Order: sequence, then C-alpha cells, then structure tokens
Amino acid sequence: MGKEDSPRASSMNSIVGAGSSFTGTLKTEGGLRVDGAVEGQVDVSGTLTVGHDGLIRGDVTAAQAIIGGTVIGTVRADRQLELQSGCRMEGDVFTRSLIVEEGVFFEGNCRMRPEGEREI
Repeated sequence: MGKEDSPRASSMNSIVGAGSSFTGTLKTEGGLRVDGAVEGQVDVSGTLTVGHDGLIRGDVTAAQAIIGGTVIGTVRADRQLELQSGCRMEGDVFTRSLIVEEGVFFEGNCRMRPEGEREI
C-alpha cells in the first residue's frame, strides 16, 4: 500500500461534530469524521474516522476505517480497519487488513479476505 493509499491520506469531506447526533442513513463521498453520535447505516467511499468520543450504532461500510471511539454494528472496511487503543467494537468485521492496538475491546467475529477475493 502506497502512502497515497494509506487511511490517513484520504480527504475529510464531512464531520459529525462533538455534541451532534444523526439518525438515519448517512452516505458520503470521500471521508467522514464522527465525534458525535450516529444511529443508522453509514456508507463512506473514503476513510471513516470515529474519534475517541464518537459513537456509531449501526452497520458501517467504508473503504478504510479508523475507530477510536465506539461502534456497535457490522463493519465492512474494503481496504483496512484500524482499532485504536481505548476503542470499543461490538459486531462483526469484514476487511482485508486489520490493525488492533493494545487496550481495544472487540467482541464479534472477524473475516479477512485477500485482495481480489470477493466477500462471501
């Protein structure tokens, strides 16, 4: 993976700020940062970043995801999923590459697939 393909290289197009909440289906082209609360389906074409105080209750689809807060639901990260220290992940994970830092709470199943292989 080249530097331009790394999760941190994706542009941030939308933000759900601290103290904000959203209910429903949230779809965005590019990147999304969540520091507030989202309840519902989240579909991001770029990088999803969930800040340490961020919360998502619902299924997530993204090219890449960096989770520092809480996600309760299935996460499908096409390229990479990073679970940062202190995060809480409750649900199944589907990804090609998984990074789990020390101090992560993860309850669910993980299914990894090589590049080019389709999800079952």
